[in-house]
Amino acid sequence: MNPSMEAIKQSILVGQPLIQIISYEEKRVEGFLLRMAEQVIKSPDLAHWDINHGLVKGNAPVPESRDPVIAIDTVINNPEPGFTVFRDLGPEMRKSERVVRKLRDAYKALKGKRKIIFLLSADEYFPQELKKEIDIFPFPLPGIDELGALFDKFLESMQRSGRQVELNDAERRDFVIAAQGLTLDEAYKAYMKAFHNQQLITADLVKGIHEEKKQLIMKENVLEYFTQRFGMDDLGGLDNLKDWLQKRRRAFTDAARDFGLEKPRGFLCMGVSGCGKSLSAKVTASLWKLPLFRLDMNLVYSGMAGSPELVFSRALQTMDSVAPAVLWIDEIESGISDKQGDSSSSRILGYFLTWMQEHTSEIFVAATANRIDLLPAELLRRGRFDQIFFIDLPTRQEREEIFSIHLKAKGNEVSGFNIPQLAQITKGWSGSEIEQVIISAMYEAFNENRPLNEDDLLVIFGNSVPLATTMEEQIKKIRSWAHNRAVRASKDVEY
Repeated sequence: MNPSMEAIKQSILVGQPLIQIISYEEKRVEGFLLRMAEQVIKSPDLAHWDINHGLVKGNAPVPESRDPVIAIDTVINNPEPGFTVFRDLGPEMRKSERVVRKLRDAYKALKGKRKIIFLLSADEYFPQELKKEIDIFPFPLPGIDELGALFDKFLESMQRSGRQVELNDAERRDFVIAAQGLTLDEAYKAYMKAFHNQQLITADLVKGIHEEKKQLIMKENVLEYFTQRFGMDDLGGLDNLKDWLQKRRRAFTDAARDFGLEKPRGFLCMGVSGCGKSLSAKVTASLWKLPLFRLDMNLVYSGMAGSPELVFSRALQTMDSVAPAVLWIDEIESGISDKQGDSSSSRILGYFLTWMQEHTSEIFVAATANRIDLLPAELLRRGRFDQIFFIDLPTRQEREEIFSIHLKAKGNEVSGFNIPQLAQITKGWSGSEIEQVIISAMYEAFNENRPLNEDDLLVIFGNSVPLATTMEEQIKKIRSWAHNRAVRASKDVEY
């Protein structure tokens, strides 16, 4: 049994009369409580209250019980042991002191009598007056076993309807893992959509489950789900970083756990702007075949979705629920810092540090930073991130790779360009600057209705000033900080 469910059971067994359960899954929670009622008080039924029907006991409505105070009084005055689930009491507690007072009365009256009131809600609101009387528990989302049982039922129904199932054990597990973070109802809907009108059930259909996760993430407002995939061939240079990622591509498998390895926590890529930090996060997700989610810290602090601390904690809880996944935090220094006088920022820092240290979900954090000197020292110490990489301006060999990647990606024939010469004359240029020059030159060629040629690139390069010149002092400062503090993402050095 999940630790949260075990804690609820213990609270029931000791006779705690007021228990709040946080969950969207009414049916699943009430199924669990019904099993507890059968074990603890030998009752085959639960009483229910909601704003539309009032109190219902044994399928029989109690007259005039839509008023929650009358419903709670009915529970208090019932001589028999029993469990009663109040589904919509949160709004009533917010607007009525009478309801809060009656719940406090119920606590005193029901204590030790095996009569328990459960407050079932999707949020964790409760009045301060009740904080000494009420136990509060989050109800866990369905785990691998429950989701696996649900998926097996789907496969059986597919086969009974004449559809062909071609999944091995590993592919079946991929479908189950893909549904982690969804409620049972959401998982049911995801499988229904994925298999709709499909006569052949194959591993490719798992993409539909990830689309349902995208819907879940969109509801959080501050998280963005990335569907675009990037491979190692899309990332020029950075051989040390690539090697590190390749060696960890099976890091979230059972084989890694059996070998004695712990789950990786994440990396921090810092360095010069436009040199591949963000792309590294995207490549990580593609290489490891994990979904990628970006946390937008600007939206966290915007206040559009609530207080920054609450929004941030809810986002991390959502990420825990959709594991395994990669969480990309771009320019982390702009949102997670120890800014003096900024209480929200300091509380978010504290929450993030605790989460990074304690979370057990298979979430890999891919963080990027341009100004690492703004990050607090406690975020950089060992144990937070598995590795800190420094990404410098690309070397000559890396610039050759970058030219080939972008020219080819934009439909140009690479053999028509002197790549070594272009790499030589662009010393000090970042990867993104090289890409933008290629795009600008292609516009010139397109405007003249002809193919791109090397002279177009040379003209643009001759009229442009690279980042290495305009930000020379800042780059020297970044390099100085990274020396002996971070691992170089590239094998070679070129100053």
